[in-house]
Amino acid sequence: MVRLTRRKTLQTGGSVIVAGLAGCSAFDRDASPALTLGEIEVANLDFRPHTVSVAILDDEEPVYWAEMDISAAEPETDNSSSVATAGDGSFEGFPAEVGQSLLYAWRDNQSTSKWEMLDFGEVDASCIGLEIQIGDIEQSRTGDVSIWYTTDPHACENADNRD
Repeated sequence: MVRLTRRKTLQTGGSVIVAGLAGCSAFDRDASPALTLGEIEVANLDFRPHTVSVAILDDEEPVYWAEMDISAAEPETDNSSSVATAGDGSFEGFPAEVGQSLLYAWRDNQSTSKWEMLDFGEVDASCIGLEIQIGDIEQSRTGDVSIWYTTDPHACENADNRD
């Protein structure tokens, strides 16, 4: 029977721990790069104008906060419920690197319980563009806010040139 000394046990255990840590650092090299935010667009599909607000929080601290007035959507004809042209706009000055941040969007004076939220940490992409929509084309969700994202490279063309 082979007898293990305390010294041999510690040496073996230390080797296993070092090998395990080396394996962990190898996984970090394969981790996806930080998420980049290329644009934040707004589309108002409601026939009323609204004020749209966005906030980006990193570790519960605000890193970006802005609002803008968006004109009402225009109907196809005077009595139409179909949208011919959406009210629109673009937010500027937001951080390009959003990593694990959260984005909140709301319209007018909505209570915080009705704000929409996007967790950037759940997005599996290297760069995205956002569109915040108010309402929908069918007008079944009049005034509701939703957040949509795209991985279309066009949305990220100018992300590297933004401060």
